[in-house]
Amino acid sequence: MGYKRWIFSFLLAASQKLLAEDKTCSLPNIENGRIAPYYYSFQDYYFPMKRNAKLSYSCLAGYTTESGSQGARINCTTRGWAPAPRCYKKCARPPLHHGVFSDTKLSFKIWESLQYSCDSGYRTPEGSSGKTIQCLQDGWSSVAQCMETSDTCSAPDLSHGHYHTVQRVFNLNEKLKYECDDGYLTAGGNTMEEALCHPQGWSLFPKCTKLQCSLLSPIEHGGVYPSKGSYDEGDVVQFFCLEGYSLEGPELIQCYNFGWYPKPPVCEERRNKCPSPPQPPNAKLPSPLRTFHHGDTLHLQCEPPFQIRGSDEIRCENGKWTSPPKCTVLPLIPDTGRSKNMEVPLLPEMERNCSSPPVVKHGLITSAVNPWMTSYKTGSLVEYRCVSFHVMKGPKAVTCVHGSWTEPPVCSEPCLIDEETVGIYNIELKWTLEELNFLHGEVIEFVCKPGYVLPPSISESQLLVQCVNGELRYPKCILRDPSENCGPPPSIRNGILTRLVGTDYAPGSSAEYSCHEYHFLQGSRTVSCSRGQWTTPPICIEPCILSHEEMAKNNLDMRWSFDNRPYFLHGEFVEFICKPYHVRQYSTSESDFRVQCRNGTVLYPRCIDMQG
Repeated sequence: MGYKRWIFSFLLAASQKLLAEDKTCSLPNIENGRIAPYYYSFQDYYFPMKRNAKLSYSCLAGYTTESGSQGARINCTTRGWAPAPRCYKKCARPPLHHGVFSDTKLSFKIWESLQYSCDSGYRTPEGSSGKTIQCLQDGWSSVAQCMETSDTCSAPDLSHGHYHTVQRVFNLNEKLKYECDDGYLTAGGNTMEEALCHPQGWSLFPKCTKLQCSLLSPIEHGGVYPSKGSYDEGDVVQFFCLEGYSLEGPELIQCYNFGWYPKPPVCEERRNKCPSPPQPPNAKLPSPLRTFHHGDTLHLQCEPPFQIRGSDEIRCENGKWTSPPKCTVLPLIPDTGRSKNMEVPLLPEMERNCSSPPVVKHGLITSAVNPWMTSYKTGSLVEYRCVSFHVMKGPKAVTCVHGSWTEPPVCSEPCLIDEETVGIYNIELKWTLEELNFLHGEVIEFVCKPGYVLPPSISESQLLVQCVNGELRYPKCILRDPSENCGPPPSIRNGILTRLVGTDYAPGSSAEYSCHEYHFLQGSRTVSCSRGQWTTPPICIEPCILSHEEMAKNNLDMRWSFDNRPYFLHGEFVEFICKPYHVRQYSTSESDFRVQCRNGTVLYPRCIDMQG
């Protein structure tokens, strides 16, 4: 009898495990889309659906799938519905005065582009004769507009800042002063700056001569494409950054014949991290490669025979380093009983020239140096830069000192993740990245592939691997023992364990979770023990609690009386309207007043008083 009971328990646990693994996809929440009505009526019967099940959905009128069709099919996978069901609003052809569109269609699918050109005597707000706009998730990428050309500049809208004058139209050579709000900086890194109304210039920051833009200044940690000596009016230049650096500001800029110079009023959020610290010529940094944050300090040292001038401390402030000190040369003097540290004029007979500057592997000379020059005077300085994806270590310049060059920099090579080797070592990247290139000094986080663990003799820290001059030391994971038991099932935030099948957490054991009231369960409700590890538990997403204080602050009321409830589940929509005698702010649209609860957060639109 006991044997039969054991067989029954084993079969029941195995069948529940198979069901838990097979049923992975819950009822999809499709904004502006729907599935067949009977799925909603009999939700508990149809969901969760089995793996490899297919489901059709259709978009509401005025919306399409990303491919432009009215409906599509999605597949149930172990990670949920794929591809994720989405419906995008079509873009209606926008109004345009004093210009013409290249296409006569009345509506456009998401990602479609529309080109327009302005009539003679009119230009786009950027100053060009035409422009291409794109249909995005929230509408057109920019307003289609043709403005009459004149010798004036209009002050653009300024987010996170304010102007020092109520004047909004400026004549040529007039200046506009603006200031950023607390926590924001201008594109130049200041809290206050001036813009000049100029007849020609780059739309963002490079200076242009009349009808032609000069070569851009070198971009630290990046470059421009295409790169050439000069650019004609209408040319567009694209910025790119080296691996490990992010672009602040627009990716594209245009050379045009009218606009703000040298920079338009832009406020960027204050940065907390600083780039690699500056290293003046003939100085060295005592600290290893690491990330620096606001408030961090470093102390510089000079290479012999140089001596520091000024404070040896530099500080990371708002994403930039304070000005570093200089290292000056101590000339060699005859030993006449005077102190060796005394600085005296260099005697002419002691001056010795240097030969050609040293060659740096993966490095280029950036100074204006005659390539045929083979003799350099004492005090001459030559600067280097590393080629793309290589990190400079040491001072970026060498100095000629009494016939010898100071120590040149080293350009450390990047690391490229070898996917074949990663597979052999049974590891994978902890974070999904588009690129597999890592700069020298960067730390790469690995994890063991599912079903694999580190050997007992190796610590978890071995999964953190630093790129050292193009080389990586991969850790190796081994196969888990299939008979290994699991520990207690993982606990989840805002949820509880409701059922446990099996004892001693043996392979095949399963556990089931439920979320606290009003919390949204995302993922599989059930986990199972396999090779000493539980499968991924679900997440309980918090509901949204409406703030009447925020609603009053933004002059909002609920659109529907039945929505006057304390909680909104993750994924639900809340609709607002403006209080009486108030209208929506000019920067918001009707769609902004239908807000979706996401991870316990609601973004409140804003209404303003009709009178002011």
